[in-house]
Amino acid sequence: MKRHALLMGLCVLAGSGVAQAQGLSVKSAELSISVGGTNSSTKPFTIGSPQASTPIIGAMHLDSGRIYEARVNFYNSNRIGSEFLYGYQYSGVSFDRTSPTQASFSVPLQVHTLTLNLLYYPLGETASVWRPFLTIGGGAVIYRPSSGGQQAAKDPLQGNFDTFFESSRGSGSIGGGVKHPITKSFGFRADAGAVLTKVPTFGFPTSSTQSSATVLPVGGLVHSVRASVGLILYLGK
Repeated sequence: MKRHALLMGLCVLAGSGVAQAQGLSVKSAELSISVGGTNSSTKPFTIGSPQASTPIIGAMHLDSGRIYEARVNFYNSNRIGSEFLYGYQYSGVSFDRTSPTQASFSVPLQVHTLTLNLLYYPLGETASVWRPFLTIGGGAVIYRPSSGGQQAAKDPLQGNFDTFFESSRGSGSIGGGVKHPITKSFGFRADAGAVLTKVPTFGFPTSSTQSSATVLPVGGLVHSVRASVGLILYLGK
């Protein structure tokens, strides 16, 4: 997590330097606080030989839930803007087995999102009443199990996993939204978009030649669809 936080900090500083060179003004500073929801894709898996003589068929799902977001806008022009986003979600990850027997196990998760976004305003100007925008960005998503969840995952009577720990993944995001000033100091903001990360495996290998090893044969990307609404505080006005 420290590595990703340092990387994001360097990105923010670099972005700020470019913005200052192009005429950054404190009047562009905005702080927005939003709340919304997420829905993530399900990743099926099959555990076969040598771990299981009879294939175990199941799926891993990152649970949907409420997300809280904070954004700091540090550059704005008629067409281009940039911002740093931090998102927090308390949800979980579920492992559902459908064959040879049915079973389900869930681990509570803290999901931290760190993203540097570029905004494009196709219509209007900085003083427009309605400002629709498109966003593209990148950063990291940190999937951190709770301490109680880790203990339950390792408990032979519950998850019976060898290990279960934090997974950090690089991310890419796309989306759009709209801003609308309410007063000189406050405004309204709505966002919707998708975040893509590599599938978190929580310390499990995707395959192993050892029959006693715990494996999680999943791969590809997790698609997380998100939407939120909130308030903007215009710091420079």
